Amino acid sequence: MNQIAKRKFRSTQVASIEDLTPHLKRFVLSGNDLHDFPEGQDGVHVKAIFLADGSPVTDHNKQDAIKRSYTIREFDSLNKRLTLDFVVNRHQGPATNWAQNAKVGDYLGIGGPGERKLTNFTANSYLLIGDITAVNAVNGYAKFIPPEAALTAIVTVPTADDIIEMDAGDHLNVLWHVEDEDQESLLDVVNKNALNMAKNTQVFIGLEARQLREVKSLLLHDLNFDRLNMHATGYWKKGMDADRFGADKKRNPL
Repeated sequence: MNQIAKRKFRSTQVASIEDLTPHLKRFVLSGNDLHDFPEGQDGVHVKAIFLADGSPVTDHNKQDAIKRSYTIREFDSLNKRLTLDFVVNRHQGPATNWAQNAKVGDYLGIGGPGERKLTNFTANSYLLIGDITAVNAVNGYAKFIPPEAALTAIVTVPTADDIIEMDAGDHLNVLWHVEDEDQESLLDVVNKNALNMAKNTQVFIGLEARQLREVKSLLLHDLNFDRLNMHATGYWKKGMDADRFGADKKRNPL
């Protein structure tokens, strides 16, 4: 599929809303514009498109549109239904404000899907690390990892009530790090579980920017993982909105 098709603007409507956890809200989007949405994109992001006041964009020619990335949980091509989870009750912004107030039937413009971060699914060992914003990336990528491969997944969430069901298969056994309960830091959990893993392990990291730098440094410099097999992306940065963070990443790549 060419780049133009991949970035196609699509107008969707909210088919259902579920308060999944205290910090996650699940939206199922539908609409005829999803008729050619590609299959097999679980774990890849789409862009939800808004105006500055948080209202959704239905016209792809809007020049002042604000785009926010959301990871695909699943896509039902038969019924043209796309499932995304929005993080709520942690910060404010156009996308979060929309999610807090959206109703069934509301419109939402999306673009994408984007590029897959992890692309090698023929390795013998995998390490997937994410926070609540990347939980569907961990789940989605695990679907493509062969059951016979060694797979370690670590996900950090704000509370125990934010632990969600994963549907990637029996080979995905997530180690949940609960931020308001666990005595160990996320870095300690990663160190303990990655210590004896193969150094050519395929790694995906989707975390807050500062956490990502710490975890990436641990794996590369302390545990000697192969840099070429590491696929890291900062999903957000504490104290910085998404637009400033995007500009910051261009100046100081993670």
